[in-house]
Amino acid sequence: MEITVIYIISQIITVAYFGVLTLSYLLQNRLKILVTNFIAHVGQTISMAMLNGYTGAAMSLIMTIRDLVLLVQENRKIKGRKVSEKFDLIVLVVTVIVVIFLTVFTYNGFLSLMSVIATLITTVSLWQKNVKTYKILGIIANILWLIYNTFIMSIMGVVLESILLIASIIGYIKDSKNEKNISEVE
Repeated sequence: MEITVIYIISQIITVAYFGVLTLSYLLQNRLKILVTNFIAHVGQTISMAMLNGYTGAAMSLIMTIRDLVLLVQENRKIKGRKVSEKFDLIVLVVTVIVVIFLTVFTYNGFLSLMSVIATLITTVSLWQKNVKTYKILGIIANILWLIYNTFIMSIMGVVLESILLIASIIGYIKDSKNEKNISEVE
């Protein structure tokens, strides 16, 4: 692995997007989670492309677009406007189709599929709108992204994905304890 200016810039971007993404696993508000995901996935798309991780970049681009669509839907809901469950289902189906389509063109061996599976898991976790489910499925997705970052030799990606994995576990445990405390009070 050669350390070039592009590689160094990609790793700086990686640090930035992981900082934002880590925050998403510690939040409890769906709108804030979607905003942090959107910002992080823009950075992730750029970083993965700079590392020639084209499957990961394609998946990150899909996640960015997905996050934007979900953000618009969530914002409509907050403003009291009708949110179409049919539209949400269409977004899910279209996302899965686009993921599969892009995978055909960016496939780079079995390990490149880790980013694909992680993208599908994250898409389902955000689609179903339950923050706790988002966090538990995020743990699985983080493990898959950790494998993918190892595959594309992103040192900061591996280090930071490990931190993100810990943050997602902490976020899940914290939410579980809060639920337990609330149910004990009732």
